[in-house]
Amino acid sequence: MAAVAAALGVGAAWWAVARPPVPTAALSAAIAQGTSESIDISRRNAIVTAAQEIGPAVVSVNVVATQVVRERSFFDDPFMDPFFRGLFPPRERLRHVQGLGSGFIVSPDGYILTNQHVVAGATEIVVTLMDGRQLPAELVQADEVTDLAVLKVEATDLPTAPLGNSDDILIGEWAIAIGNPFGYLLADRNPSVTVGVISAIGRDVRPEPGEGRTQVWSGMIQTDAAINPGNSGGPLVNAAGEVIGVNAFIFSGGGGGSIGLGFAIPINRARRVLQDIVQYGTIRRPWLGLHLAPLPSDDGRVPAGARVVGVDPGSPGERAGIQPGDVIIEAGGRGVQSPIEWEGRLLDLPSGTDLTLVLEREGDRFERTLTPEDDPLRRAARIETPFGASMVLLTPTLASHLGITSQTGLYLEAVDADSGFRRLGLREGDVLVSLGSTRLDGADDAQTLIDFLRSGQRGTLFVERDGQMGRVDIR
Repeated sequence: MAAVAAALGVGAAWWAVARPPVPTAALSAAIAQGTSESIDISRRNAIVTAAQEIGPAVVSVNVVATQVVRERSFFDDPFMDPFFRGLFPPRERLRHVQGLGSGFIVSPDGYILTNQHVVAGATEIVVTLMDGRQLPAELVQADEVTDLAVLKVEATDLPTAPLGNSDDILIGEWAIAIGNPFGYLLADRNPSVTVGVISAIGRDVRPEPGEGRTQVWSGMIQTDAAINPGNSGGPLVNAAGEVIGVNAFIFSGGGGGSIGLGFAIPINRARRVLQDIVQYGTIRRPWLGLHLAPLPSDDGRVPAGARVVGVDPGSPGERAGIQPGDVIIEAGGRGVQSPIEWEGRLLDLPSGTDLTLVLEREGDRFERTLTPEDDPLRRAARIETPFGASMVLLTPTLASHLGITSQTGLYLEAVDADSGFRRLGLREGDVLVSLGSTRLDGADDAQTLIDFLRSGQRGTLFVERDGQMGRVDIR
């Protein structure tokens, strides 16, 4: 025992000589400093870094818009004879409203991406940067189908948001939504950051029956990162600090706020729209001339594929020999599950890029390769009127493409909010078939209609709307 005690004593003495004691205060300070540095490192994670990098490129989009408000009356009764409804066109009035959304800068010289619904009807747009600058913005072009819009401000050396690749998204990876939710309630315009994960990809969202919207919600990114009112048009970002989507809408469950079901437009689709607008001044919409419908379900199972129910005359589809009744199984090497997915596939296909289809006809499978062309409506010549409206001369191809029964007429492509056509009860998408007994089927007839309206004479316009014929009395 004495030997052991002696040995322990020697060891203790050696340690005391080799390692002088550290003052207690200095040791505590060193531990505190190390702990603080460790916490700082853990706080500055990938999400924080991504938010700091993207934040300066996120803007508030403040809009003054003009809305057309349709006043209901006794003559809106759906059971009333259409003849009498035509005698009393609906009364409409203009209303100026303010709106707020988000956007993000994609080029140092001032191009900005946002949603079309954020700037719809805008008469004035002002964007607010994170540094407090407020810049007037020009609407370069908006696309209702993709719900995307491109704005331009006059500035240089602006911070930009790097664009990623939405084809590489992983389900379960971090998702960061940046924007200005409820910005009208806040005193500043600093963007808010919400975090979640990518819940699903390739979502096809079907419209509610009778909703009548024109957007194609196909191939959408689903996330549980909170997207609230005012977030629309802002970026959805991954942990690498790259924009992978444009925040678009939520399912709110009736409460108006986020319940963890948010959807974003894939950035690859937005990039294609942006490039078309900047390089060509318009969106080149691929057109194959095929109209599809879902296959009937069998025993509750949803079959893959979509049935061709119409082929536009003179279209790439007709030239390829595709017929109504054919079923499209694959497009571009990927299966087609529904007509909505097909529409989304076309949105992401540049004009002029060949597309190989696998089809089935009476049990036999075959392939056809089609070269898309530009949308025939975009290629059609516009007839401008002095009444705040533009018209397009209808052709059988254009009528089939637009789903219009009449084969000839004047298609109202755009009608200004304060147009005299609106005071007659006319709106975008109407087809002016005849003025009295005079068919409106040529460019000369368009001038005849313009001269007649200028003259102040009385007459009757026969109009197709939503597949139904009606009349509008000009008094």
